[in-house]
Amino acid sequence: MLIRSQSLPRIAMRQEHNDTQRPSISSKLAHSLERVAQSPTPAAGSSGKTSHRPSIQTGIFNVGRAPANGNAAIAATASAGQTPRNHPIEIKINPQWADKQTRAACKYAPVIIGKGQDAEAMKSMRSVEENRIATCRQLAIADRPSDRCSWISFIRHDPSSDLRFGPENVPAIVISGGSANKIAQDLGKDFSLAWHPMNMRGEPVYLLVHKMDYRTYASALKDALEQYPNLRLVAWDGGQLTGFGAARAAATTLADSLPYRPERILMMDQDVVQTEGTRHSRPDVRQAVIDKHGSSGKPIIGYGVGYPTRQDVPKPFAATAKPDPQDFNSPAQQFVSIQAPFRERRGDGIYPAHMVAGGEDMLMGLQLGLADNGSNTAILDDRIVKKELKGPVDQPNAYWNKARVDTLEALFESEKGTRVLFEGQDMTLDQLMKLFVQRQWLASHPSADSYNAAACVIERIILRLNKQ
Repeated sequence: MLIRSQSLPRIAMRQEHNDTQRPSISSKLAHSLERVAQSPTPAAGSSGKTSHRPSIQTGIFNVGRAPANGNAAIAATASAGQTPRNHPIEIKINPQWADKQTRAACKYAPVIIGKGQDAEAMKSMRSVEENRIATCRQLAIADRPSDRCSWISFIRHDPSSDLRFGPENVPAIVISGGSANKIAQDLGKDFSLAWHPMNMRGEPVYLLVHKMDYRTYASALKDALEQYPNLRLVAWDGGQLTGFGAARAAATTLADSLPYRPERILMMDQDVVQTEGTRHSRPDVRQAVIDKHGSSGKPIIGYGVGYPTRQDVPKPFAATAKPDPQDFNSPAQQFVSIQAPFRERRGDGIYPAHMVAGGEDMLMGLQLGLADNGSNTAILDDRIVKKELKGPVDQPNAYWNKARVDTLEALFESEKGTRVLFEGQDMTLDQLMKLFVQRQWLASHPSADSYNAAACVIERIILRLNKQ
């Protein structure tokens, strides 16, 4: 049974109380949200009855190198909030990002970090990465006894309802946020979404949202949850850490916690549509993915080449345009197959949770060695199509408008002293954001947009470091 109806207001009110009592995380990183209690997952074959114990948190923000199928987070020698090594890193503006007409195609890349940085700059880049990891770890495990504590917990349906599934099932985990009303409207309109319960042929679908969105989604999707027995709503909680990397780490942690121990999962964005070339229920597509896992030896395979812009939904069974050859250096993203093990003992899975602002897919690909001669070895030769979800805007959309911005602000406070060399001028990240405002690339600073742009600059530095 899904957590809704009479039990929902009690959980939701408890969350709201905690959120209103939370101090600013930009001034106090060590304060965290109270964890939401959950019932533990029963072992396969159990009665499904659970005791009321504290929530089982199955994720770890890892220290040290993870195994081959795990997040390779480095040992953080810098303290969170400590100014990174003080030597400027040479950067230049990405002209496509500066032009607002083309920004959508490169929204996570405001700057270009050139090759050939000198030795001192490389040390600064390493310090930037260490500081980012340390800050995110502190956000994720604040009020925990040590930095090896678990940090992800869930609000979820009764796991005993999943015991009819087995290792051969391939569930879909769909990461969503701020779109409850749009999804509810879309599910009732047609079957164009790739993860629509009717397209899953009975396989379970887990719609994964942040806990601050849970109440809104449970209300908006009440009819869909009752109509489709294979649709589940799950909420994740990463303490004060939010962002794209944390959400994907939560998805692999959820997969690892499923009682029927699937050997493979699908993970996709909320707006991916079903096309003939990527239809996961087609036997030849399914076999191509399995074969690609085997031939590449990689734990993740993309169902095609992902693009940042939304497109028109193709008609059923219609052929879609093939990707442009230069786009085959795209990361495995948006719609992927991931093989077990989804996490290993000392890792959070393949996704780096500290990549908050959109660089998690690229860093994952670099760490797993997916790129080969300018082409990603882990994607199939089709185009992934995403559409614009339409419908009423969620209110209050607390995760996107509050929790996400709080994380970005905390990161900025920790990283604003990072020195960069931009157009021949030595300046801090804070000064760079002010310059972006002067050039009219940003509307204001400080702001949610400038915090996000600053986080993206740091992530481009981290990506360049890992490309060396």
